[in-house]
Parts: sequence; C-alpha cells; structure tokens
Amino acid sequence: MKMKKILSLLLAATLAFACASLFAFSSSAASDLTVTVTDPAAESAEAPGAVSWFQAGDGEWYFFLPSAISGNELKVWFDAESVTVDGAAAQSGQAVTLGETGTIACGGDSFDYHVLHSSGVAAVFINTESGDMEAVHADKAHKEPGMIKILDAKGKAEYDGKLDYIKGRGNASWQVEKKGYNIKLDKKTNLFKMGKSKKWCLIASHDDPSLLRNAVMYGAAKDMGLAYSPLYQPCDVYFNGQYNGSYLITTKIEADDNRIAVENLDDVNEDIVQAVLGEDVDMETLARGGVYGKFAGLLENTCKWIEIPDAPADYDEVDITGGYVLEMELANRYYDELSGFVTSRSQPFIMKCPEYGSEAQIAYISDYYQRFEDAVFAEEGKNAQGESYTDLADFDSLVNYYLISEWSSNMDSGLTSTYFYKDAGGKLFAGPVWDYDIALGNNGSKRFGCDYDNPEEFTVAFNRQYRNTVFGSWDVMEKPTIYNQLNQRQEFVEAAKANWDAGVGAVLGEWANSKLDAYALTITDSAVMNAVRWDRFGTTDLAKIRADYAAAVAEVKDFAVRRTAFLTANLGEIHQAPQSNLFEKAYRGVLTGVNTLFERFIVLFKLENK
Repeated sequence: MKMKKILSLLLAATLAFACASLFAFSSSAASDLTVTVTDPAAESAEAPGAVSWFQAGDGEWYFFLPSAISGNELKVWFDAESVTVDGAAAQSGQAVTLGETGTIACGGDSFDYHVLHSSGVAAVFINTESGDMEAVHADKAHKEPGMIKILDAKGKAEYDGKLDYIKGRGNASWQVEKKGYNIKLDKKTNLFKMGKSKKWCLIASHDDPSLLRNAVMYGAAKDMGLAYSPLYQPCDVYFNGQYNGSYLITTKIEADDNRIAVENLDDVNEDIVQAVLGEDVDMETLARGGVYGKFAGLLENTCKWIEIPDAPADYDEVDITGGYVLEMELANRYYDELSGFVTSRSQPFIMKCPEYGSEAQIAYISDYYQRFEDAVFAEEGKNAQGESYTDLADFDSLVNYYLISEWSSNMDSGLTSTYFYKDAGGKLFAGPVWDYDIALGNNGSKRFGCDYDNPEEFTVAFNRQYRNTVFGSWDVMEKPTIYNQLNQRQEFVEAAKANWDAGVGAVLGEWANSKLDAYALTITDSAVMNAVRWDRFGTTDLAKIRADYAAAVAEVKDFAVRRTAFLTANLGEIHQAPQSNLFEKAYRGVLTGVNTLFERFIVLFKLENK
C-alpha cells in the first residue's frame, strides 16, 4: 500500500512537471516567435511601417494596422523555418492574404490572431537607435535618437528621415501606462499644414476613454479665435514596429513664428553665451541664481534664473520686454524647472520662453505679472502705481480663455497648464489652451466644494490654489486664483456674458452638438485598436468595445450640451463660491499658519539653496 502511494505521488509529480514544461514551452514559443507584417511592396521586416503582432490580455495575438494599409494582402515575416498561416505553409517575406481572424502555427504550437484596421487617421512610426523605449521610460528627460516616418491616412509620407530625439512629457500623465512624448525632427517640417517646426508633441490622452477631450478643446479654441491654439492631427503611433496606441500629434507651445509669434529670448541668450564663452557651451551647464530647491515653489516673492553673461560691448541691446511664454504651475513641480518666479499670492510660474531666463529677464516679467495680479485683486482694479489690469493684459483674451475653461469645467485652469504670453512692448495675453484630458466631465473628484463632473455648476470661477506644504499635505490653502478673482469683478462677468452671446456660445454649441460627433467618427477605428492594446474597457470583444466607446463619446456630448445650456442661462452675474465646512476651514487654517512659519524660517536662514 505504501509503495502504491509512493508510485502515485511520483506519477503526479511527473505529470505536473510535464504540464509545466509544456506550458513553459508554449509561452516561450509565443514570446520567441516574432511575426511582422508589412505592405506587399516592403523589402524587409525592418522597413519603416512594419507592424509586429501584440499579445493582448486574452492571450490572443493582434495586428494593429494603420489607415495606410487598407487591405489584408500583406507580406508576413517571421524568425522561424517552418510556419503555417491559416493552414498553408509560408516562407518569411511571402505575400499572403490574412483573414480578420486566423491561426499561425509553428513548431507544434498554434496562435490565434486578429487583424484590426485603423481608418482616416495618420500613422507615426519611430524606430529608436537602441531598438526599444526602455531608456526613455526609465528617465523622462532622456533623449533617444532614431528614425521616424510619418504617413497621412492615405499613406503619403509627411516626413521620412532622422529623428533628433524622442523624450517623455507630462506630469501626472507620465505616471500612467500609456505615456506622452515630445519629439524633435532633424529638420523643420510643415506636418499636415500645421506650420514648419522641428518640435512636436505626441499626446496620449490615456485618462480619457473617449480620446476626444483635448482635440475638442483645441478645435473649439481655434474656432473661437483664441490665438495660437494648438493644431493637431489624430494618429496611430508605433515604436520599433509595436503599436502603442491612438495619439494626437500636436504643435508645441513655444516661441516661434509658426507657434506663438513672440521674440524668442532663448535664441538671444544662447547667442550671447556663445559669443562670450565659446561655440560649444551647453546651456544646461550654466550656473543658476535665485531661489532653487525642493521648497522654492512655496516661497512668495522669489525668482530663479540662469546666469547669462553680459552681452559683448558691440552686441545689440537686448529688449527684455518680450517675448515671454509663462505657465502657472503647482508648487511641488516648480523646483524641477530652470527659471521662474512665485508671486506675492503664492502662484508659481515656470518659463517656457525663455527657459534659460537671465536675472534681468525674470526680474522684468515677474514684476510685470505682479503688477497685473495686484491690479486684479485691488478693489478698483488698479495697482499701487495706478495701472489698471486692462492696461497690463488683453481683456478680451482673459475673458475668452475663462469662457472656454469654464465650458470644459477644467480643474487645472488657473492652477497649472495655464499659459500667458507677452511680446516685446506689448500687453500680457491669456493662452494658449492646453491639457484637457480630465475636463468635460472626466474628473471624478471634488475640490473646495466644486463638483467638476456636474455640468450645471460653476467651477473654474471658484477654483482655489492648492499645493503641498512643507509637510507634504495637499489642499491646505484657499487663496483665489486669478480667474476666481476676475469673476468677482462686475465688468468681467458682464463681458463674459457679452462675448458668449456674441458668438462664443454658438461656437461651443456647434462643437457640442455636431463637430464632436464628426471627430469621434473619424477616430473610432483607431480608438478600438487603442482599447484592445491598453485594455481600456476590460474586454477584447470588438462589439462590446465599440458599444463602450460609443457610450464614452455620448458622455462627453451630454456634458458639453448641458454645459452650453447652463452657461447660456447663468453667465453675467457674480456667483458665490461654495464654502468649506467650518471644521475643514479651521484645519486648513492651522496647517497654513504652521506652513507659513516654516516657509519664513527657510527664507530667514537661507536653507532653500543648500
């Protein structure tokens, strides 16, 4: 009896080992067999435009084909000697007609495949020098060179050549699976008639299941006439042959004749540095001045800059009145930036241009913005120097930027991803718009009593500053943002109503009622592929994905339609902000007071730069 037990146990162990070995072989075979498809005209599996298969969460394999490949007659490439495709023996590089679904077999193992087609959108193929994206994903600042091919929906090449680099982009969005990137081409190119530039953005919109919100907001802002609104093109993105999802390729917010047409002070500063220090000086190596460090964004009335040497005696005088592109930022992100300032009311700004700002330039723009802020917060709308806020900033741009931000119910407006620009000798202008993936009812959280997912409630008008304290706690402050304060001014709310009635409401209503649907139709097939690739709806059932995607689009539409009606009926009056409960206000007050003491301690003992 004992012997039988021992034999049974040995048999069970042998069977378990055999099953484990079989499973391991099958998994290995699946991962080791690389199958790539190309256009029938392609000469190799390494040709730009090649697409490798991808194993989804259901264990099956998918070919995500760009719009440029319309049919299923493809060359199939693989790294094995004996392969069958749908039961027929195939040689690597042979042209075959794949079904929508089928089976590829190799070495006794078979793999179910599916072919999905995008339609109506561009494609971006990037082959990195290293052959992967590991270094980019390990370090957002890492710049990876390579080659890039950009095709329109019909397969015509918009660009085919050297990629200077691809690097990571975004703050919170960099923490999610599907990431966004900045790319720099080897030469200036007028992609999709969006204006010549080397620098472009690939926007992932991973937190937006509809993939609509950024495109809708950029398109609506442009139709409203907001200057320098980002231009965009939907596209499918591939890294080293692997499909990475549905993206927007957009213009970058930068000082440039084809972007924000203000003087580029970075070019001026770089010319001075090269003239004084030599041709090969890297701007990153220059010394820094002012207040830097982890807590710099908490310290009011402080600046930081790059030590740009004095211009040579024969150099033309630098006009420091412009141009500038500046962005409101959260205090906990401020310390990573090269140059910027913090206002007397705790609002940090980082410089997009000049990124390498000199002491004189940062002193000028920080003083200019502070005078504007002081005037907005003054009872009569004038600062101590007697300047009205409309003397310093373009009133219409302030109003229209507020309107589109309120229409979208964007939590970030007035806090981060909120831009201003100023040309030499000119006023401050609000804009361009940027980053709306958690807007239009896609927020899921409340702050300071505001429900950003309720289309029938003012939100941006009531936004408050929030930031980390020196203790790391969020949301300890209730200081008003600039747009919150502007909405306490009668002339501002009346102008908002007037601009809305004069055409802004009609433009946004058109996007809510029809243009949004038209854009969704354009990207639906791309969105379906993206949903399989990133498991956005928890299924690979294509009918279910299409239904879920249609529901996500309907949610955006419903919010936009109801929001339009709400603002039409309620703009034009000063509204009272939601109030925190007494316990919460007391708690915030204590934290704020203690935090302020620590900030002053840091400044007094000059600990910040150590």
